[in-house]
Amino acid sequence: MDEILAARARFESAIEGWAPPAAHGVGLVPSTASTPTAEHFPLVNAYGHRLPAVVMATVVGHAGGTAAYRLTRQELERAIELLAPAEAYVGYDHPNLWRWRDELLPALTADPEAEVVAVFIGDDPEVSPDPAVDAFRAAFPDSAVAIAAATAGAVVVREMYGTDLSHFDKSPTDFATEADLASEKAIRETIATYRPDDAFEGEETGRTGSSERRWLVDPLCGTLNYAAQTPLAAVNVALVTPDGVETAVSADPISEEIFWTDGVSTGSTTGAWLRRGGGDAALYPTPRTRLVDIQSDGPLDRPFVGGQLVADPRLRAEFGPRVMSSTLAVAWVAAGRRAAYVTDGYLEGSVHFTAGIALCQAAGCVVTDLSGDPIHTGRGMIAASDAATHSKLLDLVRPHLDATSS
Repeated sequence: MDEILAARARFESAIEGWAPPAAHGVGLVPSTASTPTAEHFPLVNAYGHRLPAVVMATVVGHAGGTAAYRLTRQELERAIELLAPAEAYVGYDHPNLWRWRDELLPALTADPEAEVVAVFIGDDPEVSPDPAVDAFRAAFPDSAVAIAAATAGAVVVREMYGTDLSHFDKSPTDFATEADLASEKAIRETIATYRPDDAFEGEETGRTGSSERRWLVDPLCGTLNYAAQTPLAAVNVALVTPDGVETAVSADPISEEIFWTDGVSTGSTTGAWLRRGGGDAALYPTPRTRLVDIQSDGPLDRPFVGGQLVADPRLRAEFGPRVMSSTLAVAWVAAGRRAAYVTDGYLEGSVHFTAGIALCQAAGCVVTDLSGDPIHTGRGMIAASDAATHSKLLDLVRPHLDATSS
């Protein structure tokens, strides 16, 4: 990883005024096509894979903003040559290199009159007269939109971290900040750019639109931590359709880590990833930390499971309880940094929890309600790294669930 980051830094420092793109990709337009279309761009990189981006920018002379470039075969071969050493790093896949080398070059050999087009999308929603830019934008899969939206919010949150923020009280123990509102605005604008017909539901601004495709957004989960300059927070974005959660992202705005999924696991194959340092690594849950995060922000007028469980000595004999007060910890279960996460409440359709639940399910965690029934059947959630951890937590939770159900 250090070599990858060092190589990226060398390329970036050599381009005066370099601004990393919000998205980038390289497509091939066959000679029989009259104009570029979305299907010509099967690989879209949203806020990631920055080494391939700067390598291609080096070859075509791009420094920033939104633009499209037609490449000669020699330029494509040069980009492949510059990027190829990165393949020695096996910590994550190299989809751009593989596409350029293993798909585009052979396709260009078969169709020498085809156009190879590199597209860069800047942070600002610039209008371009080049039809390749519109085609590339149309090619964005839902997962790329989710990553772009969550990252846009995370950038706002990171830039405002540690500043003097205005507070807007929600209750005696909860409030929103300027950062919450600004993050939600950035997320809403990004989604509207790529999915203008979809419905939107944000924690701060509520729901707009009637589409069956609905984006659930928590622009800053862990506001009280964040306002106290405690770097434990998340930006959560999830797309819900009648078929379920299609894609979900939980972004850590301080560490610049992006936990994301565009599907669910099958067998031992994970469907969840961590984007860090420009590449994607699969998420694999494990109980080895023995740390269990417990949601302890609950009602003031009655007992609730989290408040009782965290003080249970039987829990402390088995696990290390933690109270982080951010759903970032749910993503950490999928990533193997927590053995489990426990919360009370009703979570279906929650802007706070939908993304994290989807991540855990896609990574292969055991996710149920507090009674062990399918999630959303009853109260709360146990998201555990494996079946053994889940079984132990069910036994520990049961008396507290019974005591708070009357």
